[in-house]
Amino acid sequence: MPQLGGIRKCSQKAKGWPQDAWRAQEFGDRRYIHAIGFNVNEYTRITRDSAYSMGGQRIPTYPIYEWGWSRQDSIDYLYREFGVVWPKSCCRHCPYAGCQAGSPEQLVRFATLPAEAAQHIIDEYVCTALNPRSGLFGPGKSLISRLQRDQVTEPVKLAAARMKRIPWAVYRVRRFYSAPASAVRSVDRVLLGGHLVVYAALEEMSDLVGVPLVRNDQIAGAPVCGDRGIHRRLWVRRRRDGVYPAMEEFYTVAPAQALDKATDRFDDTWAAHTDTLLARLERRCEAAADVVRHALTRPRFTSAS
Repeated sequence: MPQLGGIRKCSQKAKGWPQDAWRAQEFGDRRYIHAIGFNVNEYTRITRDSAYSMGGQRIPTYPIYEWGWSRQDSIDYLYREFGVVWPKSCCRHCPYAGCQAGSPEQLVRFATLPAEAAQHIIDEYVCTALNPRSGLFGPGKSLISRLQRDQVTEPVKLAAARMKRIPWAVYRVRRFYSAPASAVRSVDRVLLGGHLVVYAALEEMSDLVGVPLVRNDQIAGAPVCGDRGIHRRLWVRRRRDGVYPAMEEFYTVAPAQALDKATDRFDDTWAAHTDTLLARLERRCEAAADVVRHALTRPRFTSAS
């Protein structure tokens, strides 16, 4: 998913890396001119971009800005030349494209291409399951709630139907925070199956461990806004905001499209800060997961899929 705050790695991956790879292949060490279509109202972007000279190899130029054209001037020119209202190039699920000014145009894209838009809803659903603060437009400000608010319902219906057909997982999520918004983390898919199977599996794990499943809106003092409380979690360790270092660990369910991964140093950092109480509860959860994994072959689980 795109990143609303911090370093915008989504832009680096989707735009910067492909352009850099093509440039290196085409030009090698030769100098080249790079023309970019920033308009007369985008001087801040020009200032930022012009700093990337790559040791003098890249020579940036901004012709539309130099002509004094606005974005509307550019649209009008293209319409005169081609008879087409040229849409802005952007990722449909970009939180910046969906800001207050760009939101109406983005909603039109979702309404026009509902089958493609549905995948973005699923992506966000997985992200908010793994991190309740990761709504596309900020905490508690999700894409799905915006579409429902503005009655763009077809992508939501398609996403709901698609999620019933794709594989799901019980995820184990762990994070160690050394400071605000600074964490090493691990995501593991503990169990795989249909959505009814994994929901039943998480319920069974909760019963075996003796820890009830809760949503964010059921946690006293937890920050909840809008639709952030829809996902149920088996909490092993909750952190308190403003207290660092901090650890959090929980199990939850979502479509199985997030890959298992852990950041560098995670295992060593986690082990160094795991106390006796946490270690004991982790062992109980792991044992419960083993029991449920074995039980998946039983008729009452297989029939639920």
